[in-house]
This record gives sequence, structure tokens and C-alpha cells, in this order.
Amino acid sequence: MDYNQITKMYYSKWLGINKTLCDVDGIEFIYSPERNLTQFGYSQPFDIYCFYQTNRIIVSYGEKAKEKIEIFKGKLNSHTSVDELKKEIIDVYGVIPHHNIKFFFNSLPRENKIARTLTLDDYNPYRDFFKKCNPSCGNTDWVQDYFCEMISDRVCVGVFVEGMIVSCTDSPGMPYMQDQVQEIGVNTLSDYRGKGYASAACILCAKNIIDNGKCPLWSTDTNNTVSERLAYKVGFIRFADVLTITI
Repeated sequence: MDYNQITKMYYSKWLGINKTLCDVDGIEFIYSPERNLTQFGYSQPFDIYCFYQTNRIIVSYGEKAKEKIEIFKGKLNSHTSVDELKKEIIDVYGVIPHHNIKFFFNSLPRENKIARTLTLDDYNPYRDFFKKCNPSCGNTDWVQDYFCEMISDRVCVGVFVEGMIVSCTDSPGMPYMQDQVQEIGVNTLSDYRGKGYASAACILCAKNIIDNGKCPLWSTDTNNTVSERLAYKVGFIRFADVLTITI
């Protein structure tokens, strides 16, 4: 499986371009109807979606960003850094962009046997774990259906300590290529962090995703250094920076 190529195809879908990312060099602006929509798994549309790598900047924009797009174009050049890109977005649109790091999967590390793939019989400990991770969550009636979906795809992987789940993966909704990609999410109870539980769960989860014939994905906020370090431990390589705003 060509993980790099599949990851490129996935973010090409996000940007609303028919060609793959490797066919784009320099700076390219693309009007995309995708920017006017709220993608599956998200609470709001991204009026601007900027994809940044050292040799390319691709700006996908929608109707709300269209009015000032020519001003924005005039501020970018081939030497624009990601920090400069962020500054120009703020200057033109008056909105601080959300900055994510995107990764592509490289290779599967040696599996640590302390994690296991959960089954339907594990719902009660999973429910307890979910409530501990989300104490302010109100209605949890939907959690069981979500759990069952993850079990059927074998993407709910946990580490148990004395019968209690202390770290567990989940499966964020994928707006594109659901039959080819799956991002990995993970939570670990605060008292059990730094013990290798999250990496063990994520490595087995990645293995299951690959066994399902899909490409694992990873994404994290640029300020989440713990998640970034975990991505490298699980077998991912930094792929791109993505800046988004909702106007």
C-alpha cells in the first residue's frame, strides 16, 4: 500500500482539486464549493483551507473568502514561511487560523502486547472510560452505537490496568475516502500518561486499519507536542501544515 500517495489523494479531496498534490508546485489558489460546506465530522465549514509544504502553498477558498482573495494572493510568494502565511491570513481576514500538522504513515513499529482490540463485551468499561475522559458530556445515549461501529471496524483498541481501560483509541469521522483511509484518535487517563499505553494502543489500531485495507492517518494541533511525539512513535512522518479559518 502506498501510504504517501493515498494521503496525498485524501488532502487533494480536502482542497477540492482533481489532480494530486505532487502535480502542484509553488503557489496555487483554488476556488472550491467544498469550502462552502460543513464536512462530515466537523461542526463548521472552513472558508479557507491552506495546505503548506516547503515547495508548495495551496489555498482552497469559498464564497465568504472570495471578496478579499486577490489581496491575499498579493501577499504570498515562493519564500513565504508558514508563520508568515499565518500572519497574512490574520492581516487580510482578521481571524486567527487554526494550525494543524498532518502526517503520513511510514511503517509499523514493533507491536507492544499490552494493548488489545476491544469487543462488544467491553462496552461497560469503555463507557466508564468515555465518561472519565468527557466529564462535561451530557447525553451519552449515542455512545453505544458509536462503540459498536468502532468494534465492527476493529479500531477501538485499549489498554487495561486492573480491569479498567486507561488508554483507548477511537475513529474520527472521515469526510472523504472513507473506504481507503482512517484517522487515529486516542485518549489516556491523566494518571496513566507517560507509560507507553497510548503508543501501544495506537500501534495495534494502525495495524488493524492496515489489515482492513485502509491507510492510517494522523493529525494534531501544532501546540499539541505530546500528540506530535506520539505520531512519530506510532510510525508516522510529518507531511504538511494546514491552516484553516471560518469567517
